[in-house]
Amino acid sequence: MARLAVVTDSTADIPPELLAELDIHVVPLTVRIDNAVFEDRVTITPTEFMRLLADAHDFPSTSQPPVGRFEELYRRLAEDHDAIVSIHLSSRLSGTYQSALLARDSLNGRLPIAVLDSRSASMGLGFPVLRAARAAREGRSLDDVVALAHRAFGATSALFMLDTLEYLRRGGRIGRAAEVVGSILQLKPILRLEEGLVVPFARTRTLPRATAGLIDAVRDFPVIDRLAILHTTDPGPGEAIAGALADRCPRERMIFSQFSPVLAAHLGPGAVGVIVYEGDDVVPRERRV
Repeated sequence: MARLAVVTDSTADIPPELLAELDIHVVPLTVRIDNAVFEDRVTITPTEFMRLLADAHDFPSTSQPPVGRFEELYRRLAEDHDAIVSIHLSSRLSGTYQSALLARDSLNGRLPIAVLDSRSASMGLGFPVLRAARAAREGRSLDDVVALAHRAFGATSALFMLDTLEYLRRGGRIGRAAEVVGSILQLKPILRLEEGLVVPFARTRTLPRATAGLIDAVRDFPVIDRLAILHTTDPGPGEAIAGALADRCPRERMIFSQFSPVLAAHLGPGAVGVIVYEGDDVVPRERRV
């Protein structure tokens, strides 16, 4: 049976036990804070990063993996696999996808490598990666796995509530939300990912109202197959969201995780994310929110 390897990057926020279970290979991005450079989730954990961020003198910065990091992994996987599907953070937020493309081209066709742009982040990337990995484990062909990943892109939506937009603004990742920065920096904004860009969804003045707004937005989905709930510093609001949505998605179908240091560098303290996966039976469409 042909063996197909699944590769992603550290911003997928997939829990370690699922990475191990499904044999998913992860290439880390890097984060710099106060002149120290770390590999995302390799040489620094999310908790350690948030501790450093609290005392940092400067805003952190991030960068995509070098092409050589992808080349090294692809060459190693080529020794005992027949194909690779490599699924990554939105190309409109990072150069990670471009690094993977350059690495693929450097192998000169040694084996088929499909490099996919998720147009998302965190578990908005993670859910399609999990779908691809399960299909690969079933022995599906490269074409089938790619098609299933694309289907999962259209069934996945990501919403975030932030304590401040300052980290997104300074990192240049705010997209059209830049139009409203001046008026909502002191508010508790709810954002969404739309075709790979961060855009505004709602404006709220308090954390309880932001939490309620996020819950209401998720309840608008007619189908919820799985949920992922993530945070940077405080799991409390995420637990409240999980409890409020238990009638729509049982806890055993929820994934709880912490944003990777690279994503946390742009989201800042107090961020919470909810990613909705509507399931395999959803007809491919534009993302609902």
